[in-house]
Amino acid sequence: MGWNHFWLLLRPPLTLCAIKRAARASLLALRPPGNMAAKAMAMAISLGGSRRRKRGEMLFRFESFCQPGYPAPLAAGGAAFRDNVRALLALAHLEAGAQGETRCWSFQLELHRHPPTVVRLFVVEEEVAASPHRQCHLCRHVGWGRHLICSKRFHFVLPKRESSVETDGLYYGINHGSDKASKGTATSRGHLLHGVVHLNGFGHLVGLHGFEGGSDFVSGHQIMDLWDRICSALHVRKVSLVDTARKAHMELRLLHGVAYGDAWFGRWGYRFGRPSYGVSLASYQQSLHALQSIPLCVLVPHLSCFGQELPMVVTKYQAISGHKVLNLGDLLRFMLELRTRLPATSVTAMDYRGIMSEASCRWSAKRVDMAARAVVDALRRSEPPARWVTRQEVRDAARAYIGDTGLLDFVLKSLGNHIVGNYVVRRAMNPVTKVLEYCLEDVSSVLPAVGGVPAHGGKMRVRFQLTRAQLMRDLTHLYRHLLKEPSPALTTGAFAAIPVAARMVLDTKHFVKDYHEAFAPINNGGGVGHVHINLCCTLLVRDGNPELVAPYETVTVPAHATVGELKWEVQRVFREMYLCMRSFMAESVVGVGVGHDASPVLGLVDVGSAVVIEGRVGDHQQQQQLADGGVRAGNEVAAVSEGGVDGERVVDCVCGADDDDGERMACCDICEAWQHTRCAGIKDTEDVPHVFLCSRCDNDVLSLPTLNC
Repeated sequence: MGWNHFWLLLRPPLTLCAIKRAARASLLALRPPGNMAAKAMAMAISLGGSRRRKRGEMLFRFESFCQPGYPAPLAAGGAAFRDNVRALLALAHLEAGAQGETRCWSFQLELHRHPPTVVRLFVVEEEVAASPHRQCHLCRHVGWGRHLICSKRFHFVLPKRESSVETDGLYYGINHGSDKASKGTATSRGHLLHGVVHLNGFGHLVGLHGFEGGSDFVSGHQIMDLWDRICSALHVRKVSLVDTARKAHMELRLLHGVAYGDAWFGRWGYRFGRPSYGVSLASYQQSLHALQSIPLCVLVPHLSCFGQELPMVVTKYQAISGHKVLNLGDLLRFMLELRTRLPATSVTAMDYRGIMSEASCRWSAKRVDMAARAVVDALRRSEPPARWVTRQEVRDAARAYIGDTGLLDFVLKSLGNHIVGNYVVRRAMNPVTKVLEYCLEDVSSVLPAVGGVPAHGGKMRVRFQLTRAQLMRDLTHLYRHLLKEPSPALTTGAFAAIPVAARMVLDTKHFVKDYHEAFAPINNGGGVGHVHINLCCTLLVRDGNPELVAPYETVTVPAHATVGELKWEVQRVFREMYLCMRSFMAESVVGVGVGHDASPVLGLVDVGSAVVIEGRVGDHQQQQQLADGGVRAGNEVAAVSEGGVDGERVVDCVCGADDDDGERMACCDICEAWQHTRCAGIKDTEDVPHVFLCSRCDNDVLSLPTLNC
């Protein structure tokens, strides 16, 4: 008897996983080619022409949008996200191109006035009942799979170019495919920002891309600041993200983590969200600490295996630094901070005092020096820093200190690529407005490397020995040979922990920010002067689905509300918020006797305590799901939670993972447990074999006695 015949005897005729794989293959074979395109088009909105849409719209400042009180007071009295987003959208422009049940609004955000630069933020209200994807795979991957499916999602989209949105429409879909994409949806669709928030206040940052991601005007820091202000103003509960950010082929979560002990998103309050590949919070923190604390005095001698280049890189930045650089964390942190103060490319600048020797200069050296420094001070006061300022703006600001307009015009005409103090004054013609503009570049960190600026008044040129591009090459070189692809000399002995720690940091991708931690508790005790009270309410569904566990929601009622009015308001809120609660009937308040519907709430319920409303889901709930498209293809009844039927699958991986973390997995054909393909030795570039056995079942098969036939 051969091995193939022996395997047929052991393996069940058809397992559930095999049936599912065969069904998926049959569906893919029978599915018409245009079906996926139709789904993609269902997640896009066609918008009208820009002239028609921009007429009469309000203009908001980008840097202050959604700051407290701007553009309108939000979150008054602790209002929930569902109320705040309505208040914000009341100020937006309703797009004429939005049709059907999906509505779209937009805000014009002004980045600069000179030259005029405006970007447009779109907000799309997605009706989940009509969506091709009811469940949110992002919720399942971050550990929110037991959350009930909300009736609405709000997408906040900042496209890369508004012109492409006007011609091709606004795409707001999220990749729900089974294969992991190398880049987020926002990258493939040209969005600088894509965030989605469910109606219950839980959201996800899907994509964010700054200058390196294709932005023309706004940086990644500015976009992230905008998103953080929006979430804070709207009282979002929690926001998750999958950190795959890269800079110059370097993973930022590893580079920034070793330098600062936290992810790049940590400066906005995002913290460790959930394990991936079984990496716990303690293991993640210990890995970062181990990489940060590697002593350079021990590391540098071992770098000689790469030649003399890496040791020279380390000693060069130790010499430039004004303080001690003792370990790897200090070195990477200093290099990242130095990068922001270096010129972008190799430049040559002249001492500004050389303009005093020009024939057209009829002013003393002291007056020219005062005028030049007045120009620099005017540029330094510009907001945001290091932006380009028109000649007229600089001239008007400097006139407050220099009364001689002839002297001021001479200095402005002469300054261009000149060093004044610790700055290089740049001058260029704006290609759009054809207006002369000036900008400052801080070079204080590189002047010591060139011996400083000459003290005499000649036209001596100063060439900077270190540029931003050179520093990035050095940083990439260190990252590659120390963290990404360490040599055998750095993987043995005392350095054996480097690849293991780096792998654990890279495997940590899920980060979450809890915005409610930053909210101060609101005292709304219903006393004198309080018109409304906020109560924390949840539901107790009698004889219902075990998945019908509703989270607590903030419900606002008048201070004089009765128990009956509270039940009606809770019933309305939960019906509107969750698809599975559309037929919920509130019957009683737990802890309050029957027959108190006319009694005031404040006399029976303590403010600040949790209020539980008991009730039932109507018998026509199934019919309502059918009417809303609750039964999907393949006669599969729609799940009530974000994890749904997929959330019931068993994950048992050798790395310790016991839940779906978003990484690629395969199902064992014997025990039907799911396991990471990487942990099973299958590379990401390889397909899962037709017959897959987990490590436990594989060992069980190998331990069986051999049959000799």
